[in-house]
Amino acid sequence: MIDTHCPLADRRFDDDRERVLDRARHAGVTHLVEIVYAPEILPRAQALAREHPAVSLCLGVHPSESGKVPPAWLDTLREEARHPRVVALGETGFDFYRDRAPRDVQERWFRAQLGLADELGLPVVIHQRSALAETLAILEETRPAAGGVLHCFDDGPEVVPRAAALGFKLGLGGGLTYGHAPLTEAVRIAPAEMLVLETDAPWLEPEPRSLRRNEPGLLPRVVRRLCELRGWTPEEADRVTTANARDLFRLPVA
Repeated sequence: MIDTHCPLADRRFDDDRERVLDRARHAGVTHLVEIVYAPEILPRAQALAREHPAVSLCLGVHPSESGKVPPAWLDTLREEARHPRVVALGETGFDFYRDRAPRDVQERWFRAQLGLADELGLPVVIHQRSALAETLAILEETRPAAGGVLHCFDDGPEVVPRAAALGFKLGLGGGLTYGHAPLTEAVRIAPAEMLVLETDAPWLEPEPRSLRRNEPGLLPRVVRRLCELRGWTPEEADRVTTANARDLFRLPVA
């Protein structure tokens, strides 16, 4: 299994990060994509990737952080994203649920990162909350050349053909286990090549929620629900989603 969205450099893992990685390996997770969503995360994430070959990096500015990030950070992203361990840009997009940054600033950073992704030939990881129409409108206008993933996908079947036309994957995490009917139907009908796994740890623990912190070792809970919806065995789900993630992020075959 590949966890395509895991901010493991988050401070909430400082006390037991190595044990978290051990549990992930024991659970069958072979690779992680570490999300660098703000400038202060970058040094910790780079150190993590240096120490662990099974960790790749995705660099960007989260929409909720966009109001605090200086414009010059885009030049830093351009330079750092040329490193071979960087496999994507983001997460970027819109967050109108929390609205922690002005919407015009969120859009400015969104467009800037989409442009940089095309410049560098990298896929983009998209975050959207309460902003589906606005997010899809910009993606359909700009049409990112290397595609990407709709992170923490939680929308209905009507979004699937639009995402497919853009060459985007659907990031499936703990939300898949929460019983949201439109998402359930979307996952049932989506082409198999669109599906990838993620945790968004330390957030969004899959059911049954008991630990109050998510981690990549809990990814089998998401796989169990995916198998129920698709009629797959765990081995099939692993094979399909791993191949999809490797294709999108151009990850080496283990």
